[in-house]
Amino acid sequence: MEEADVRAALATVGLDGGRVTPVLGGWASWTFELDGRRIVRFPRTDGIADATRRELALLPELAGHLSYRVPEPSHIGEWNSRPFFAYRLIPGRGMRPTDSSPSLLDQLRGGLAELHSFPVDRAAELLATGPPEQAWRRHFERLWPIVEEHVLPVIEPSVADDVRTRFSAFVAWVDDVPSCLVHNDLGLEHLLVDPDRGHLTGIIDFEAATVGDPAIDLVPLWAAIGADEFAMVVQGRDLGDRLEERLHLYRWMGSVHAIIYGVTQGVEAELVNGRRELACRIAAAAGR
Repeated sequence: MEEADVRAALATVGLDGGRVTPVLGGWASWTFELDGRRIVRFPRTDGIADATRRELALLPELAGHLSYRVPEPSHIGEWNSRPFFAYRLIPGRGMRPTDSSPSLLDQLRGGLAELHSFPVDRAAELLATGPPEQAWRRHFERLWPIVEEHVLPVIEPSVADDVRTRFSAFVAWVDDVPSCLVHNDLGLEHLLVDPDRGHLTGIIDFEAATVGDPAIDLVPLWAAIGADEFAMVVQGRDLGDRLEERLHLYRWMGSVHAIIYGVTQGVEAELVNGRRELACRIAAAAGR
């Protein structure tokens, strides 16, 4: 997206002039910083535009539920028939694996528990997931045809067999996992922290939010920090049975999503990296 397009879109919601700086990274949206004071996001595809509409329905109520900040849209507009929105910059930087002070881990434990305690029926209504007890199953049932079309043909046959077997086995017991509001894309870059104070300042980028298994939001932390530190994050929480199995599955499914993105968007690096990571991660899940 060109700067001239950004400025033209911003003018339609009264945000004229000022410095527009691209924020690099991210598959879902073109993101820009405005004068160091606001963030504005433009969906890249029609599918992400639909997700952004759901996100815009969720964010105002979610902000009132949490003790830390999430994006609160100050300006909402439409560009090329897709919604965009701006919000005030949330202080802090993306978490790093070395950010593991006891105070921050305690903040993360409480912050994720707060997120997951948002009323699940209201989350299902705002995000149009259908009945919350069926939402996670439906999420994976919708995903499987995409995996069959875009992933299985481009990976090693033995890995494809593992994906089929493990995916179908999970769907057989998916209804037994806990159900709550989940961010569903909670990479460390979306956890904003003040490392000096050991505080969680905010969580950003909720376009993938849905109703599902809280374990999905723990995977990046589980992969990035030590076992003892991770135990502090989940201390006192009832996260259901077979937690480690679920964490492994969601981690290799992250590589599946990278392959889908690489294939559908023509990004060779994502395809190559996704295939390599998938083989490694599914082997780890099998204990190989």
